[in-house]
This record gives sequence, C-alpha cells and structure tokens, in this order.
Amino acid sequence: MHTRNLDEAIDAVSKVYCPHTVEVIGPIGEIDAFLEVNHPTSQPLVSLSYSVPVRIDAQNFSRLFLMMGCENGAAAATQERLSAQWKKGQTLPFSAGFETQLWFDRAFVQRAVRLDTDKLEAQCARWLGHPLDQPLRFALRPFSDELEQIWRRTLSYLWSSEEGGLPLTSAAKAAFDEYLLTLLLHHHPHNYSAEMAEDDPAPVPGVVRRAERYMMDHAGSPITVSDVAAHLGLSLRSLQAGFRQWRNTTPNAHLRQIRLHLVRDALLRAGPAANVTTIAMRAGFAHLGRFSAQYRLAFGEPPSATLRRGRLASPSAKGTAPRTAR
Repeated sequence: MHTRNLDEAIDAVSKVYCPHTVEVIGPIGEIDAFLEVNHPTSQPLVSLSYSVPVRIDAQNFSRLFLMMGCENGAAAATQERLSAQWKKGQTLPFSAGFETQLWFDRAFVQRAVRLDTDKLEAQCARWLGHPLDQPLRFALRPFSDELEQIWRRTLSYLWSSEEGGLPLTSAAKAAFDEYLLTLLLHHHPHNYSAEMAEDDPAPVPGVVRRAERYMMDHAGSPITVSDVAAHLGLSLRSLQAGFRQWRNTTPNAHLRQIRLHLVRDALLRAGPAANVTTIAMRAGFAHLGRFSAQYRLAFGEPPSATLRRGRLASPSAKGTAPRTAR
C-alpha cells in the first residue's frame, strides 16, 4: 500500500496489526504512507512509514506480539505506564494485552515482525514443560546489541529470500519459526526468563534413544525439536539436558546431522534437473549459506561436488555416449 490518504492508511495497517487511531502532528496533507507485508514464514514481515510525525493509540494490543525494528528516525512508546525510546538500528518488543501508545518522528521507518501468538506461547510452554499460568510479557526495552545483530541478520535473510522469489518449504518454514521464537525467549527478558534458565533433570538414556529413533523416522517431514519433545512428553529443557549428558550434543545438532545425511543421499541419487537449493530446503535447511558450511564440515566437500558425482554415476549419464569430433 502507498497512499496519501490517512483513513486508507489506518484501515490497511489495522488489518495487519490491530484497530488504532493515528494523529498527524503537523499538516495532514504531508502524509505519505507506505506499507509492505511479506509472508516468508507464519511470522509476517512488515515495513511501514508515514513520512510525517504521528501519535498512535493502539489501545489494547489484543493478541499482538510485535518486534518493531527502527530502520530510520526515532520513536517512543508506552505500555501500561512503562515507557521506552528506540532509534535507528534498534528493535523494541511489544507484548499483547497492554494499552499501547506510540510516537514516530517524520523519518521513522519500521521493519517489524508480527509474531504468531499461539506459536509463541506454545513454544514458551514447551520449554517450561507446562502450560503458561499467566500471559507472556516481554520487557519493554530495546534488544541487547548481541540479540540485535543476530535478529537483523536473520530478518535480512528472510527479506532477501522473499524478494528473490525463493519460497521456503514447509520444513524450512517450521525450522525458521522455531528458531525465531526460541531466539527471543532465550535472549530477551520476559516474565518466564528465570524459570527457563533453571536446569531440568536429564531423562534416562532410553528416552534419548527414543528421541533419536523418532528423529530418524520423521526427519523427512517438517518436524522440529519441539515436536520431538512433545512426542516424548518432555520439556525442551529436559530434552536438551538429556542430549548434553548422554550424547554430548544438542537435539538440534543431532536432527541436523540426520538431515545432512538425507541431503547427501538425495544428492547422490539426483537427476539432471535437481539442484542443491531445492534438495536442502526440502530437508528443512532454510539458510543456504549456513547449510553449505555445515555440509562441508560433515562430509569434507561442498554439496555441489556431491551432486556432480551423483550425476556422473547416474544410469542416464552412463548410458550417454560421448560425442566425437568430426
């Protein structure tokens, strides 16, 4: 959406976020609103600007968790008597269920992620091992420098994959969703942070073996480590503790190794039309640069080399006689 009509802008943004009012500070005729929404995963990416200073009353952020990054300019916000400011290069988390007011300066441009509330709360409950007994609330302050760097690199990849016309497969989407939510839950303070930091007892080795079998049987489908824990009736903390104690690794690393072997087998059997990107994403690898590095570390060669060897060994390649010069 690109409009100079305030009512049109409010209507469009309300459909993406929540009902709200906007007060333009200064001549209303200067408004030049821009809204873009992309859906590389179930967590929509939103770019929004007004090109004029505005005050926004978002009322109660009903079922809305919003990680709002500032690409330019500056902004301020209040949620339930708490106030915060953020500027270019910073991201501020907004939690659901709070009366929320915002102020954007003329230059403010946001790139935000609207989180899937159900998935966020379910992911938090899986880490804890029990349903949430009170609403999840993030601290109203900008991300730490460390989290900001990781967050922006991740979103940059999601924006580029969407704009480059490279849609993520269902397995890659599930992996990216879980990664984003886990990143936030572990690296930005919230009202369950202390409990999540507590150690959970490690399960017996037999439970870890059951987890490994489940991963092996379902690695070709879009499962995540959360699904493994839920299947076993464990918290994610307990599953992590079991793999650390009995396997000296993590559940994610183990599932990744299984899927790397699946990719290798597929590359060795690939036909002439196959490519590394499609095969890797089908197995749940969303970040192709990271996948290539992990593959090389595991097998001592890039995936493209495995694909070439597979093509040379294929029956169709063997049955094609070489052309002779005349």
